[in-house]
Amino acid sequence: MTQTLGNVLLAGVLAYLSYFVAVSLTTVRRAANKSLLDFYQMKEGSAPRGEAIGNAVLSHLPFSLEEWEDHLRWAQRGGKYQDYTIARLVFTALTYAGVGLVVPLTNPAPAAFLVPIGAAVYPFIAVRSKANTVRKRVMRLLPETAALISAELAAGNSPEKAVERAAEMPGALAGLLREALNEARSSGRPLFSRRPVTGALVETFRKAKLPALTAFASQLDMVAGKGVSGAELMAQIAETLVGEYRARLASEVEKLDGRLTLLVMLFFFAPFVILLLATFLLPVAQAFGS
Repeated sequence: MTQTLGNVLLAGVLAYLSYFVAVSLTTVRRAANKSLLDFYQMKEGSAPRGEAIGNAVLSHLPFSLEEWEDHLRWAQRGGKYQDYTIARLVFTALTYAGVGLVVPLTNPAPAAFLVPIGAAVYPFIAVRSKANTVRKRVMRLLPETAALISAELAAGNSPEKAVERAAEMPGALAGLLREALNEARSSGRPLFSRRPVTGALVETFRKAKLPALTAFASQLDMVAGKGVSGAELMAQIAETLVGEYRARLASEVEKLDGRLTLLVMLFFFAPFVILLLATFLLPVAQAFGS
């Protein structure tokens, strides 16, 4: 019964993959209208073969991967997956799943089918992990960036110039500031909001989908509209962000203490207790057994 169920699941997975590959090949042939050789050597400017297959799969998925597009953008802000698109990520997941199918093919046990599923999910988990790491770095850089902008304003520079100086710093937050500056230059939109036009800074930071960044951009917008008194207001904002960061850091330290205690209990105390109990209870169990 178990072997029959395994064979049925294997046949279903293979049929599913075959369907997507067939659809992908048909789509690529229609788009390129070339021979098989041209399919492997597409002309410059067209999508790579793997990306074309990923796009074909995306068009047939019953759900959206918008959340993972956001994770991918954040990972790219940290210097990872620079040449990736969501289509290429999907193709990578399919490739990993295909390699993982070797396990159920050689050992058709029901648990073996978890291997290709886990292999397919792994690229998405890796991207989300990198994205979360970059988000945490950005949160750590907020007080430092605010202090720099505050110093620039105190020196008599304009808010636009202060943001440009902050954008020259290394890190993902500076990269976001550069995105906002590029958006303002390319679209002709002002960097800071001017009613009824929303500034490029607020719009760019809002798309990052991180509440702390959206609040920070709104604060910069408010500072830019204060004129001469903006420097004093920015100094207060920088102090507030430093205080919030210290409080968050203290909270993380407290959580770390609890996590370390739990790990010590699981990996050191619990095995020791089990060993002691086994030492005392094993002779008792043998005595009752005899």
